[in-house]
Amino acid sequence: MTADVVQGFVDSTSGGIVAGWASGIPPDGPVEVELVIDGLPYTKALAARFRDDLAQLGIGSGHHGFSLPIPTFFFDGQPHTVAVRVAGGGELRPDPPITVLGTPAAAPLAPADLPPPAQPQPPRPVARAPLASPTLAAPTLAAPALAQTVELSVIMPTYGRGTIMEASVLRYLQCAKHVPSEIIVVDDGSRDDTPDRLARLAAAHPNLTTRRVANGGPAQARNLAATLARGRLLMFVGDDVTPPSDDFLSIHAAAHQRFPERGTAVLGRIAWPDRAELPVNAVMAHIQGVGEQQFGYHHMVPYSWYDWRLFYSSNVSVKRALVPDWQTHGYDSSFTLAAFEDPEFALRTGVQLKEMGEEFRLFYAPAAHLVHHHPYTVAGFLARQVSVGMMAQRFLELHPGRADDLGLGAVQKRLADPGNGDDFPVEHYFAIFEGLKSWVLVIENHYGLGQQNWHADLLKTVFRLAFMEGFIRVQAGAQVNIASACRYILEDVRSTMNRAIATEVLGQLPGFGLV
Repeated sequence: MTADVVQGFVDSTSGGIVAGWASGIPPDGPVEVELVIDGLPYTKALAARFRDDLAQLGIGSGHHGFSLPIPTFFFDGQPHTVAVRVAGGGELRPDPPITVLGTPAAAPLAPADLPPPAQPQPPRPVARAPLASPTLAAPTLAAPALAQTVELSVIMPTYGRGTIMEASVLRYLQCAKHVPSEIIVVDDGSRDDTPDRLARLAAAHPNLTTRRVANGGPAQARNLAATLARGRLLMFVGDDVTPPSDDFLSIHAAAHQRFPERGTAVLGRIAWPDRAELPVNAVMAHIQGVGEQQFGYHHMVPYSWYDWRLFYSSNVSVKRALVPDWQTHGYDSSFTLAAFEDPEFALRTGVQLKEMGEEFRLFYAPAAHLVHHHPYTVAGFLARQVSVGMMAQRFLELHPGRADDLGLGAVQKRLADPGNGDDFPVEHYFAIFEGLKSWVLVIENHYGLGQQNWHADLLKTVFRLAFMEGFIRVQAGAQVNIASACRYILEDVRSTMNRAIATEVLGQLPGFGLV
């Protein structure tokens, strides 16, 4: 459906429903419509409900009505901009476009659901294409000059990814044409051509600021950038994620306009690119899918509220006023690796806000979508999980009562076991860990990882093993029972992979033949 063959109208925004009709010209089939409130997209549906008035006017078969439920948090008695976005055809808006949304009880049924009238009335005047372009809460402006007021500051730490970093920066600069923004990139001691690329970009774009620091992790880089920022909003992104749509920053800005409280953060979605140059292998599909060992989006409900555990600094925005001094109270720079510094910041900040009678909460807006350009293999993600486990120790030093939140409660208890005088060398346990990891590497390289149902269990188990291994490897002290913790890890592997391990012993796994 192209923008010059669409017609329709928004008839009503009352009763907890936005109702109307939309069709093509000629009306040869249903079109998809999406509810947009204050610039944020919400419910989608097909405009396929029967309306007798449309049939009487000869608009197709009359099956072109839609009813889109309004999210309950908009029933606040305040004015909102309402639109219905038609797939491939722009937007339909009520008249007037600004409306105070009624409560769900105001009308039990949408007009499209009422019985057809005895004497059908003609529909409202047809809004023919080209339809209006999307209306976002943030104004559309040219790329801001340095002296302009800045609404939003994009903060990007970078290390050793010159090519993809440059492509990402250029995309954010494009998005900055739609909301007054600046981009601040802090080079965390890169050893590639990142400094040269940043210097060239900064010379060409006045709303790009760059700095370079000695390598110390993304936490310190974000704090420096936040201190330099002039925007009311801080948009934290990674150097390997890019927005596929130019309205990415506008969506974040609109969400903050809807939820102006200091403690409200906005989380966008991150997914793999849909292109042949970066095929999604079994590892990548697992860790961002059912495994949820990188991002927890798989079970998240769009436009819902979450807590500190899902605060991902690859696509999250906050008010700059959330923290009085970012260098002192921002991300904890003792997290020298890229792991756990984000949820630690969110947890600590939430505790501080609660003491002041405020609340920290995370609003998930998947329309603020980023594409993740970071391929993973088994070996790469195993190494990443070991690093995450190491940083988990620092998290628990700062928040000692949170081991269960990280899935480390049982391991922590085994580390505290008094012991039984067993002096069995722990190196043998770690050798078994390496063997289990090598098993997965062999399957990945020779026997089609992901082609058997139990491979998902295997990946989840071995990645969890690497996480717990990283945690116990950084333990110190004479009273720490590493051997007991290692035995727990092996028990965990056995309990979750019992069937697969038994099958391998029988020699029936793909690639192992028969004994």
